[in-house]
Amino acid sequence: MRILLLEDEESIRGFVRINLKRNDMEVIEAETGEAALALAESEGLIDIALLDVMLPTISGFEVCEQLRARYPRMGIIMLTAKSQEEDKILGLELGADDYVQKPFSPGELIARIKSLYRRMNPEPSRQVNEEQAQQNEAGAAAEHEPVIRQEEARQPDVTVLSFEQPQVQVPITYASVHQELVVQPFRLSVAERKLWKQNKEIILTPTEWTLVRLLMERVGESVSRDHILTEVWGRYYVGDLKVVDVNIRRIRQKIEKNPSDPAFIETVWGYGYRWKRGTLE
Repeated sequence: MRILLLEDEESIRGFVRINLKRNDMEVIEAETGEAALALAESEGLIDIALLDVMLPTISGFEVCEQLRARYPRMGIIMLTAKSQEEDKILGLELGADDYVQKPFSPGELIARIKSLYRRMNPEPSRQVNEEQAQQNEAGAAAEHEPVIRQEEARQPDVTVLSFEQPQVQVPITYASVHQELVVQPFRLSVAERKLWKQNKEIILTPTEWTLVRLLMERVGESVSRDHILTEVWGRYYVGDLKVVDVNIRRIRQKIEKNPSDPAFIETVWGYGYRWKRGTLE
């Protein structure tokens, strides 16, 4: 894993560097925002950027915004000494996947990095395994539950699971070989970690993609903020629940015609969110 570390204080940078290297991570260091942007361009693939907010020239927020625009699938974690709510939200709105507030322990930072890296490299077989486990536990499906059947796909050696309910307008399919989840008009590829709407790619950050996958896999089901936080950010995440709301807002800006009146991601007030069934827009 290659990490871009932007921190202007040498003592903090050295502390972080040592702990990253102890966990077999390659560290590329920068003292200024300008240097970080230049290194991101010259050093090739960088998995995750750790960005300090308070810098002598351009701020970490500006670096975050530029990196997100240039490298949409790069992981970004903000390192901030500020506790103000607006600063946390600003970083997330500019495209950060997560933030760690100073002072932080090495264990917390490494856990956040590894959690983000897992979101960037999802397990392809997760959905098939989950569906099989659910079938084993549930036994015979109740009448109100989705009916799962296997049918022959057009491509050879591809099994498609179709989830059907009476009067559901939008078909939901999952191709187990190519790892594609289809909830019209969207198609999500686990292998490529991409999302398309009506065959046009929607560029998502690693966290946004993981959140979309979670909701699409549970289409029609209300998913609580707490569950989203656990599934996307990790079981031991200690950040604010607002990180969920900010990412949902960013996703709506990308997939909805009218984000203020969403057709796909519905707010379940006081609880969480739900991907609507029967929506074609």
